[in-house]
Amino acid sequence: MTWWDDLNNKRTCHGGEDAESWGVPRKSDRWTLAELIDFETALTAWTGKGAPRLTVEKSHAAGMKWWMEKVGASGLGARWVASLSLAGSLLALLFAGLGAATAWGTFNREIGGVHVIWFLAVALFLPWGFLVGGMITWLFRGRVAASGLAGWIVERLSVRLAGRKAQAAINRVKANGELSKVVVWRLVRLSQWIACAFHGGALAGLGAMVLFKQVGFFWETTTQQAMEQILTKTVSVLSQPWSSAAPWAVPDVVASRRGPEWIGGGEDWWPFLILALLVWGVFPRLLLVVWAVVKERRALSALTFQAPHHRKLWRAMTAVKRGEEPSGPVDGALVVALDGAELSQKELRPYMLRVLRLNPTAWERLGVLDEDHEEAARAALKKAPAGIVLMAEGWSLAPRLVEKVLAEVATKAGERRVVLLVGNPTPGGGMKPVEADQREQWEKFMDGRKGSEVELVFYEEVVT
Repeated sequence: MTWWDDLNNKRTCHGGEDAESWGVPRKSDRWTLAELIDFETALTAWTGKGAPRLTVEKSHAAGMKWWMEKVGASGLGARWVASLSLAGSLLALLFAGLGAATAWGTFNREIGGVHVIWFLAVALFLPWGFLVGGMITWLFRGRVAASGLAGWIVERLSVRLAGRKAQAAINRVKANGELSKVVVWRLVRLSQWIACAFHGGALAGLGAMVLFKQVGFFWETTTQQAMEQILTKTVSVLSQPWSSAAPWAVPDVVASRRGPEWIGGGEDWWPFLILALLVWGVFPRLLLVVWAVVKERRALSALTFQAPHHRKLWRAMTAVKRGEEPSGPVDGALVVALDGAELSQKELRPYMLRVLRLNPTAWERLGVLDEDHEEAARAALKKAPAGIVLMAEGWSLAPRLVEKVLAEVATKAGERRVVLLVGNPTPGGGMKPVEADQREQWEKFMDGRKGSEVELVFYEEVVT
């Protein structure tokens, strides 16, 4: 458990109110990355039938987690997250060694000195150059992973460690823009730990040289005047955080230039280089780690599960009912027949009373190219306290018409119940069940739309 998890677990609300009333999910409803992987794995295996039904009202996030707990977790998520941590640790060790080797690589054994220009370039500026370059390439061309090269390597290595089965679940999570943010921020966190390890390795390498070897620090270049000005300005900028409190940690650039008679010196460079690595290398990376942790937590707490396959599961769990079903028929429902379908109130009222628990008191039609009917239907939408029933023919799915009507109803329905009843009209004005392929088309259409929740109900014969 991280310090961030511990902080959230200890949160309390003023006056002893339930945390959920403050917009904070209960601990049991919060998601983790491992649970997301397990959820998508379980959802892949779900046949689309036989989902357990929610008996109490829950948010989408809480309901999806409840379903996962009912069907059981595969453990694949925990295995992949553990593999992710292991891959990150291995790469961090590798990059720490690389950082130390880089620091030693700037040491000239023949003259016994460290070339400070090369040291700053490879130990400090080059890693930040990779980060900035990767961000620019991702923003403008999208050819690199949002988590950077290190994050991409960690992900590939973790999949190797976790096994091929993890790849399908991870790809499913990454295919959804909302869920993929969680994975991206976890990889960003690990990539910054790896970069921090590189800077730490360079710091350790420099410290070892100072402690165990007699080394000098120098710089040299063919463009003496130009490089002297650049290096002086660079030192001035980098030493701003400590120059006032520790002027001894600001090196003398001019005195440390290697001339023909250079025999060592420049010892005032090593405190500067150590502080530069700490302040401009390690510390910013730690801040980015904390930022990635916060962003991951926010992404987890903001999950809405609105992808088509999520909405399909939600409809199955709620049995297309939202909230508490009335104990008896509720008066004041408006029935709107789409596309001018001729339906018998006498034939359909008993079905609505028994199955939908709604007592229709007004019947209108939309999509009939009749301004009077259209205006009457729109006026009726503002009333109907019990709810609104939209009746559509199963064999004539017109996505544009239905989407237009649903959007209009959503703006006027408020908190009222909205039901989309789909069936095929019979000659007597009644309805019969839709065909299997028609049902599949309507489910696919409703699963693919976003917006306010609408209860999708397919007409079924009621046995008396």
